[in-house]
Amino acid sequence: MNHNHARIPGVYLYTLSECMTDFGIDQQVWLKDSAYKSIDGTLIDETVSFKDLKQLLLKAIELSKNQTLGILVGHRLSLQSHGILGYALMNCENLEAAAKLLEQYIALRFPLVQVSSQYNGSTFIIELNETFPLNEIRIPLLEAILVTIKSALDQLIPQLKKNITLYLPRSPGHRISYESLKDCHLIFNSPTASISIPKGLMQNKIPLANLAAYKEAEILCAKELATLSQESTYKNKVKQKILENSENFPTQAVMASWFNMTSRTLHRRLIEEGSSYRRILDEVKQALAISYLTNTDLTIKEIAYFLGYEDDRNFSRAFRRWQGTSPSQYRLQKNGG
Repeated sequence: MNHNHARIPGVYLYTLSECMTDFGIDQQVWLKDSAYKSIDGTLIDETVSFKDLKQLLLKAIELSKNQTLGILVGHRLSLQSHGILGYALMNCENLEAAAKLLEQYIALRFPLVQVSSQYNGSTFIIELNETFPLNEIRIPLLEAILVTIKSALDQLIPQLKKNITLYLPRSPGHRISYESLKDCHLIFNSPTASISIPKGLMQNKIPLANLAAYKEAEILCAKELATLSQESTYKNKVKQKILENSENFPTQAVMASWFNMTSRTLHRRLIEEGSSYRRILDEVKQALAISYLTNTDLTIKEIAYFLGYEDDRNFSRAFRRWQGTSPSQYRLQKNGG
């Protein structure tokens, strides 16, 4: 990949700006001579160039006088920060599946690195490799990504913390900077940035795993990866946001507010793309319904509840409109009944 064309999710620069605020550094001083006059929450759903990220990261380190700024950024990022990939990770069956998903789709969030994972004796290793020379920002960026992955693993299985070993590519320096990582083992001066986990833990079930949600999220990850070089449509953005918030489906007004626009403007944008909010919501609910019926033992009533229907009759009517048959008949046909 040509680093000049790399686009990085804006949430990471926004998170860096939060760290600068914590240090009491004036945003205007930090952003002087950069492409940005200000940074706020609107950046979360945008992308930034590698050039801008590099410039502002180096200046942030200089102004804060903190060489381990990447670690602070990594700690601030939760699974929810990573879009559809984070949602898919939350719903993986176990840690090995999560590691393989990360390996396959890391480019969606961090196009600057590749992830490789494998068993090595009694441990499982997740290793980061640069896709091109990161030069001056190599260490802080790799530390940020390492800690981001560690934070994700902690969120998936909280009791995992003390079993994780981080291999850091720098010398320890002032160990006080690494106090926030005292819940895991640290190895300094490593030739590669990596994480090791005991082999026996890799098949541990992730408590919040949902196979149906995972399958739909993985499909969206694959589609997004296939169109990585193309500009995302509002339809795709809305579909991802709906799926990420499928526990409580957002209204069109709420969705519009996330994109910092009015409901009427979002409606117009979707109409221009030949779609509508109701149609996209229907598509997500239909896909989840099919996945629940095919891959789980949930009752029709439970599926109706998860999809936001007041009762199973309303859900059955909607499903018949989608598939021309009832949910029960559909499940029977798919199970060879």
